[in-house]
Amino acid sequence: MRVRRAGDCRYAEVTTRLPIKLHLYTKALAFALGKTLKSMYQDCAEQFLREEPWKYGLRWRPNQDRAPGFLDRDDKTVTGWMQAKVRLRHETALRLEALAAKEKISVSSLCYTMLYWWAWYQYPPAHERERRAKALANKGESS
Repeated sequence: MRVRRAGDCRYAEVTTRLPIKLHLYTKALAFALGKTLKSMYQDCAEQFLREEPWKYGLRWRPNQDRAPGFLDRDDKTVTGWMQAKVRLRHETALRLEALAAKEKISVSSLCYTMLYWWAWYQYPPAHERERRAKALANKGESS
């Protein structure tokens, strides 16, 4: 975690690795919500810490150990993962760091799990909402 200053405000950059599709979706989601990526990350982190979804069955998602970009430089294969920097208020980043230590996972994996939860459960893509609606309708017909 790298601590930075912007005027009087301190914030932290947490480096994580995300599937490329998830990264693109979170960027589009920030735009759709009318927020900057930084403010959306902050909202996501605060809601994640407040709701504590890991206590209700959300599993911690390990990220790729190394993701130097779209291509793995050693063997030229597509990894599908990319590095992303999650910028948060310093206080929020410290709370995430403490949670990661308590849960015995890396802060990077915690941030990946947090963004996965945000994108898949809080703001799922349209095709997933449709799939869930169909599943509910089919379940209602069978009972």
